[in-house]
Amino acid sequence: MEKMLIYGIGNALVDSEYKVSNDELKQLNLTKGCMELNDYENHSRLSNELKKKHGIVKMMPGGSVANSLYALAQFGENVSFTGRVSKDNVGATFEESLKFVGMHSAINQVQEGTTGECIVLITPDYERTMYTYLGVSSDLAIEDISKELILSSEYLLIEGYLVTSNSANDVAKYCLEVANENNIKKIITLSDPNVVNFFKDNMLELIYKRFDIIFCNQQEAYNISSTDNINDAIKFLSDFSNEIVVTSGSKGAYVYYDGNLDYVMCKNVTPVDLTGAGDMFLAAYILSKTNNNTITESIEFANKCAGQIIQTYGAKFDSEDEYLKLKSEL
Repeated sequence: MEKMLIYGIGNALVDSEYKVSNDELKQLNLTKGCMELNDYENHSRLSNELKKKHGIVKMMPGGSVANSLYALAQFGENVSFTGRVSKDNVGATFEESLKFVGMHSAINQVQEGTTGECIVLITPDYERTMYTYLGVSSDLAIEDISKELILSSEYLLIEGYLVTSNSANDVAKYCLEVANENNIKKIITLSDPNVVNFFKDNMLELIYKRFDIIFCNQQEAYNISSTDNINDAIKFLSDFSNEIVVTSGSKGAYVYYDGNLDYVMCKNVTPVDLTGAGDMFLAAYILSKTNNNTITESIEFANKCAGQIIQTYGAKFDSEDEYLKLKSEL
């Protein structure tokens, strides 16, 4: 089997974006800028209401790891994704969209259930708040995993969202064991402040297995370390990785590597939708490292790419040309 840059596992979801007011978001009792889980009945009701009232701004295959790998595939890298979808039209569209950009799809389509969906609520301040029905993605099982693909990859990438499901969490632990036994490098993204808060024990159990790179935003770093100081948070995380990247929104990002801490500011842009900023950041950072750039250069490039994606709706650009233009600026 040909060599892969990354084998990623994550929730296979469809993102449906809606523009809503702050009052509407408040009525749903959601934490702005975070993700919360929804049950099927409430999800169906809310989805129908939003479609009637607002109409969908954009609908596309999503999920954190899938978004990052999609970008890497558009950048020309050889990557693979495993998730679980249902044998419905949405699931078929999800898989075809990954194959269309050249990604190796190792998705399991199952007969029962429905494909998961993330309702993405965009408020006037451009912040995105996510209300997620996991669907069959929460039933991701060890049988869905390709050990062969893990062994043929340079990196294993897992998302923190997996800890919200016992089954998916077990899959993450299994994949980490395979990677550890075969010297495959490991990356984790902590995914969301609420996930870190509500599933902290599960998240800690994962990071205790040690990673080559940990990605998180500043609030996630605070939540996992039970501190509100960036230096203390990075010191805590440094017990579990030699390379830690902490994004800080429009302020830039911190990077800890080989005992050194650096802070790289980013240029101000006018956003329209913050969805997918972290996913694009991760993809761009890995791409830059793969092209033998320094850690600081990689953060600068990741800041630039994240700044570009938030100037469009959704977590993906509409054309491959936009990815290739960014890559040409490496």
